[in-house]
Amino acid sequence: MIRRSAGNIARLLAADLRGDAGTPVVGVAIDSRAVQPGNLFVGLPGARVDGCDFAPAAAGAGATAALLSRPLELDLPQIVTPDPLAALQRLAAVERAEAAYRLAAVTGSIGKTTTKEFLTALLGTSYPVGCTSGNRNSETGFPVELCNQAEGIAWMVAELGMSHAGELDRLGAIAQPDAVLITVVAPVHLEFFPDIEAIAEAKAELIRHLNRDGMLVLNARDPRVAAFAPRFAGTVLRYGVPGASDLWIDDYQGRGLLGATFTLAGSLGRVPVEWSLPGRHQADNLLAAATLALALGVVPAMAAATAALLRPAPRRGEVYTLGNGVTLVDDSYNSSPEAARALLALLAATPGRRVAVLGEMLELGSASAALHREVGRHAAAAAKVVVAVGGAGAAELAGAAAGAETHRAATAAEALELLRGLVRPGDIVLVKGSRGVGLDAVVDGLRAEAA
Repeated sequence: MIRRSAGNIARLLAADLRGDAGTPVVGVAIDSRAVQPGNLFVGLPGARVDGCDFAPAAAGAGATAALLSRPLELDLPQIVTPDPLAALQRLAAVERAEAAYRLAAVTGSIGKTTTKEFLTALLGTSYPVGCTSGNRNSETGFPVELCNQAEGIAWMVAELGMSHAGELDRLGAIAQPDAVLITVVAPVHLEFFPDIEAIAEAKAELIRHLNRDGMLVLNARDPRVAAFAPRFAGTVLRYGVPGASDLWIDDYQGRGLLGATFTLAGSLGRVPVEWSLPGRHQADNLLAAATLALALGVVPAMAAATAALLRPAPRRGEVYTLGNGVTLVDDSYNSSPEAARALLALLAATPGRRVAVLGEMLELGSASAALHREVGRHAAAAAKVVVAVGGAGAAELAGAAAGAETHRAATAAEALELLRGLVRPGDIVLVKGSRGVGLDAVVDGLRAEAA
């Protein structure tokens, strides 16, 4: 947790200070609603609003100083700089450079949030651990998380994300990781990249910032990720390929929405797992996290005990049994073609009348129509009823879902209204879509109506 004076921060940033240099600062906030007493409030410029406009509210909530692009009439010290975001990132970089803890960075197109949560839990059996909260993995969110880590931790587990080339390079320069774990390269954010090879190259940007005495953990089942190995001269660990990796999954026995049993096996040890999380993709997330955790000294027996207690991250495969006998799978946080196919395969393996509520997948660029059609075909094979939500991509998905009872909805609200007449007692309902489609409202509506 950052603990500095306003004057010290201003000197570090070569910024103009208006007010008492001795004022103490503890922690950072970029949202006036999240300010804790003693925080430095950073007013960031936005597409629609200027964070400086919320500085009075931040002061009222207990902020003791503000980092702003222009001075205001406020009764608290103000550190004024033309680019508050660059200043925040610089401050985070200094905090990281002076920190005693080590940092494990998790990135990839799919599974990074859940893998981050699993890794945090596993490392927590052997070390005091901190982590980034929620999905605060961006050039804005990560510096705040870094400045707010608890004192006394030995490891920080950081999810790092990107949607454009160069972002992981900049995040890596701040993080200076001691371990990097890369899950999967998949066709997401194609709107901003010419092809999937460019996405892979953007993911690899993080490796150049890895401590030379650190560890690089790669998914050997993804050829693009596996190909990153020569880019690091230090320790490289691989997971996923039986007999040819440091850790892999043996004897996976899925029980649909009831979970699975399997064993993590390899030179790093054997970890028998029995848990309630649905889907092979969740086992793959655990495999990734366990590969690094075991290499860092976590005991296999402790890893097994911890795995049995793990649950999905919010809205990433949470399963609810509603009062009307409906089983609802909430994977509404985000979506991609690969992730949607994985969840649809899980749905197909679950007995009962199956309903797939699928939101449009955003940022797929020119490949969007073809990728939505592919998911539509998988949806028709997995579900009796398919509800496609959104715009042009949803139309392509619905058109390709031949053989299923198919419905279209432009918005989440329309989808919820449709589902009131479609869902029957005992149904299995999967809800998955990109965050911009807002299908969490469908989940919340169904849960509220069944309560």
